Amino acid sequence: MTESRQRHEVRIRITGTHDGEQDLEDLQRWLQRESWLTPGNHDWRRAPGAETAPRTGAADQGPEMAVGIDDLVLVLIGAVAAPMTEQLLIALREWLAHRRETAAKGEAPGLDITDASGHRRLDDPDPRTERDDQGGRVGTE
Repeated sequence: MTESRQRHEVRIRITGTHDGEQDLEDLQRWLQRESWLTPGNHDWRRAPGAETAPRTGAADQGPEMAVGIDDLVLVLIGAVAAPMTEQLLIALREWLAHRRETAAKGEAPGLDITDASGHRRLDDPDPRTERDDQGGRVGTE
C-alpha cells in the first residue's frame, strides 16, 4: 500500500441493545456480504467506545446500554472511499431495520456514526436518501 492511498475511517457504535458485542460481530458479518467491500479496499478494527453521547429522549429511559462496548471502525482505503461511504449508509440502515425487527423486549437498537463529516445518529431512513428500484434518488434535497 502506498502512502498516497486515501483512508477514510467510519466509527460505528451500536446502542440500545442487550448484547452489544454480539451485535458488533453480527453487523461486521452483515457488512462483509456487501459486494463493494473487497479485499484491499477496507480494514476493520475495534476501538474503545468513546463517552456516550447525551440522550435526547425521556429521562426515565434508563442508562445507555452501549457503555463499555467497543466501537467497530471500518477503514475505507483508496479513491473510492466517498462512494463507498454512501453504500455503507444504505447497508447500515438495512441492518438497523433488520435488527429492530428482531429486537427483544426493552431493546431500542440504534447506530451512532462518526466520520470525517462529524457525528450523527442513524435513525429511520431519511426519505431524501432512499432509492427507487432504478437506483435514483427519491424525493428532493
